[in-house]
Amino acid sequence: MKALRLGIAGLAVLGVGFAVGWVEKPSRLNARLYATDRLPSIQAHLDDAPNGYILLAGDSQAELQSPAQRVCGTEIVNGGISGASASVYADLVAKLSVKTRARAVVVFIGTNDLQRKKEPLSDRTARGFDDAVERIVTRLQAGSDRVVVAAVPPISRSVEKRLEPAAVVAYSARIEALCRRLSCRYVDPYADLRDGDTGFALPGALRDALHITDYRRVMRALEPALCAAAP
Repeated sequence: MKALRLGIAGLAVLGVGFAVGWVEKPSRLNARLYATDRLPSIQAHLDDAPNGYILLAGDSQAELQSPAQRVCGTEIVNGGISGASASVYADLVAKLSVKTRARAVVVFIGTNDLQRKKEPLSDRTARGFDDAVERIVTRLQAGSDRVVVAAVPPISRSVEKRLEPAAVVAYSARIEALCRRLSCRYVDPYADLRDGDTGFALPGALRDALHITDYRRVMRALEPALCAAAP
């Protein structure tokens, strides 16, 4: 019986460890390895894309969007990479080739750049974020009629010890300033999901600590900017 109790206790500890690991997945995930594995799939979909498609680029906020939905009456190509920081995605997008120009691209980026251990509010880290986002935008502008960049989505209070909520606000402002300079379009599709200017989400806005409950709602909020990009 003692061995059985120890075994059960061990399973319980394992379960807790798994749960903690899942919550911290964005910071521990080998995003570059995953990006390398996913690159052929994204490239194949780009090669097969019809005229006037909409490209979703960025991190898991892009990848979790259903490719079955149609935006502006046209197809979506999902180029999202879960776990990708701005620098990881900038390296990835440089390897993609675009045979057919997109009607518009929407970039979701920033969630994986909020880790406190990386000091996101420091000048050095923030400048690195700016440089990476600029690389992403300029590369995508070469293959699209319009690039839209979404604000950084709000986070749950449950991850405040690991992620910097103030960086949600600060990095969104940096994206907005960058788009003014680079002629991309900044949109906040999460405006009605935010708890003021805290960087946190309102109750019920997230399905877990980081991801939106209703992704189709996010795309509907982006449609005015995307659909205005008709050639």
